Amino acid sequence: MTATTWRPLAAVLLCGTIAGWTAQGWRKDASIAALQRTAAIQAATAAKQLAQATARVLTLERAAGAALAQRADHLTQEQIHAKTERDRFNADVRSGAVRLSIPVASGQCAATADSTAAAGHRHETRAELDAATAAALDAIAGDGDDATRQLNACIDAYNTVRNTYHVQTE
Repeated sequence: MTATTWRPLAAVLLCGTIAGWTAQGWRKDASIAALQRTAAIQAATAAKQLAQATARVLTLERAAGAALAQRADHLTQEQIHAKTERDRFNADVRSGAVRLSIPVASGQCAATADSTAAAGHRHETRAELDAATAAALDAIAGDGDDATRQLNACIDAYNTVRNTYHVQTE
């Protein structure tokens, strides 16, 4: 082959190579663009799902917060009512309108008293408590009642949060 034969062949090969590279570049660019579109769609979908999940959690938090605030208000009202009742009871004890007494075992151990006395079929001897002792006993009982109310409110709050967020406990 002569140089004149090679030149057109080399030019054709060179043009074919350039055309091939160009076509390959276009295909590569198209593949990259498709991957970028897919990634953008997936990112947008993930962002939308995250926004929806965040909105659900915020709604749950608001509902739980409102329920907890309502339970706290209820506890406050219960405590105010109980204190009012205790104050009224103590005032009645101090004024003598209410008298407190305890049974007195005469010569027997209270634990071995017969069942008819425990059932109230017999008249039993009783000792009246003075106002200070009655108030002290009422304060002890009131503190216990307050603690019970607070613990019940705590349990209610726990259950509210557990049920709001559907938490599984062991």
